[in-house]
Amino acid sequence: MTHPESPEPAEIVDFAAIDRLRPRLGKIVVASGGFDPLHPGHASNLVEAKKLGDTLIALVNGDAFLRRKKGKAFQDLKTRCQIVSFIRGVDYVVPFEIENDQTVCVALRALKPHVFAKGGDRAAPHLVPEWDVCQELGIEMIFGVGAAKEWSSSDFLAEWGEYWAARQK
Repeated sequence: MTHPESPEPAEIVDFAAIDRLRPRLGKIVVASGGFDPLHPGHASNLVEAKKLGDTLIALVNGDAFLRRKKGKAFQDLKTRCQIVSFIRGVDYVVPFEIENDQTVCVALRALKPHVFAKGGDRAAPHLVPEWDVCQELGIEMIFGVGAAKEWSSSDFLAEWGEYWAARQK
């Protein structure tokens, strides 16, 4: 049995690189998340988001974002960016961190994508803090991109923590 050649991972870049590349990127789609740990909902969001444009940028939220959200990052930002870079359809990965900011508004202002693809757990404008920035900049926000909300990274980690704690007794 032969295996197709492994795809090259997406390039991990900064905002300046996207600015330089912009003339050849076509219709830009951004999807964002902590991806900590990556689960099928995240992967389906990224794969489906690619179908919405020419270039998919995965915006990976930083470690401080995850500490504020769930107390601790399971995997560090560099590791999560590398994992996301291997998802089919992701063209570029941009690590992103702003202290004391749980949104990606600053990143959307810098990237100015045509589309912001939101996953299954964000289904209405009032649930998305980036809505106003998207309206201001003319970024189309598309809800429900990828599989319906069935998985939770936080739940996976909590269950593992309970299991591990019970084993230590």
